[in-house]
Amino acid sequence: MLDNANTNESNHVTLILRELSDDEKMEYITEMREKALHDEATAMNAAEKRGEKRGMEKARAEGREEGRKEREAEIAEKMRKIGMTE
Repeated sequence: MLDNANTNESNHVTLILRELSDDEKMEYITEMREKALHDEATAMNAAEKRGEKRGMEKARAEGREEGRKEREAEIAEKMRKIGMTE
């Protein structure tokens, strides 16, 4: 009867250890998932900032080009007004 009690206790301890092990695995999986989500959010934020920077640089370049063309048109108009030709 003593062996049966020890076997039951051993089985109970084994079940508890398995549950703890499963909990540790789940905790690890959860931590890794949270880390992956955080890493993904960080990467998306960095990509968004790079995109914004590129967009602003492009807009500045286009603005400079547009401004240059407007200035050239103004100069050409002034030259025509005083009788000059292209």
